[in-house]
Amino acid sequence: MRKRRSIATRDQQASAFGAALLRLCDSTGAVGAALVDAEGETVDYAGALDPFDIKVAAAECVIVLAVLRSARAAHLRETRSVQVRGAHKSFFIEALADGYAIVLALLPHAFGISPRAMDEAVRELCAEAGLALPESMRGQKERWCRIDVRCESSRSKRPNAIWLAGTWVPLEILGRWTSELAPREIGYRARLATGAELTLVRERLGRWYSDAPIPQ
Repeated sequence: MRKRRSIATRDQQASAFGAALLRLCDSTGAVGAALVDAEGETVDYAGALDPFDIKVAAAECVIVLAVLRSARAAHLRETRSVQVRGAHKSFFIEALADGYAIVLALLPHAFGISPRAMDEAVRELCAEAGLALPESMRGQKERWCRIDVRCESSRSKRPNAIWLAGTWVPLEILGRWTSELAPREIGYRARLATGAELTLVRERLGRWYSDAPIPQ
């Protein structure tokens, strides 16, 4: 069983944004996450960090984005994401439309962020806030979503069922899937009893993703 970090005591009422950010923390191993606007004000946050700390970090990260957007070099002005790896804490910044951004506070020396987890969070937060998706995500065929998977045994990483509509639904494994996998990731091609096929990927932190919304 995975050991989860304690969630910090909140200083504002939780919202749908906070729920999405908390899932993002769990999916990436981040100690804190925030959705922040162009003025540096935190819309909502989640994680184990003190609310004051994540809000200050988010505001400072917006300043970093502002500096990049005012740069003379065009490739810097168009920056979408920034990674800062530090000895005491690391940060990941994902720019959204209208000056909004997602800020993640990570463990020291951390540098890898799950692109599947980030894309899922961006879609969810943009939909909730009424923001346009980043241009690179529009028309994207693959829409990875996190899913609960049951494996054949406590030691096995081979899935035999997925959690769907409040129950475990059996899977038929068609074979291993190796395309575009990062180190320590495992992929399978599977089929439901309905005949629908899907790709399942287990990331290095033990979270499972499906390559498309699960058919009902």
